[in-house]
Amino acid sequence: MEDTIFIARYVADRLHTADLVAYADEKLSKGQYSDHLLSILDQDPKVWSVISELFEKAVIDLGFTIPTFESAIWVLLRHHIGLISSGNVSPTKQFRLLLQDIERFDLHKGITEYVGDTIGISFMYGWYHSDGSNLVEIDSGIFSESKKWVQEYGIKH
Repeated sequence: MEDTIFIARYVADRLHTADLVAYADEKLSKGQYSDHLLSILDQDPKVWSVISELFEKAVIDLGFTIPTFESAIWVLLRHHIGLISSGNVSPTKQFRLLLQDIERFDLHKGITEYVGDTIGISFMYGWYHSDGSNLVEIDSGIFSESKKWVQEYGIKH
């Protein structure tokens, strides 16, 4: 998984200690060295409070920054909605993964009309929870709305 997406998932509280350990192992195996990555592997027992602190230091060692929670949500939105708009994934399945990744984000906070409208996903959310449509219609609706979202918000890589 791309570093930026992985780090955003970390900030969004979607990862576990084992994920951070696997990340450290992968980076070291690929020749990306950091004392903090090595410390992650050396820790025993591997507890979140220690591993997460080392992970954040390792991320900085590797030249990345830890985004704010809000910024991490936007990284995840662009990632998932970009995949949906590409037409190469199941819109419903990918949107479900998006909702899982941003589950700590309050979709109701600050809304003006519909759930998720503060981040532009209200119509995709509506299609995802549609009762009167079949899967083909739901996928088509989510796909169509993802194209509009990309035009409005863009995809930053």
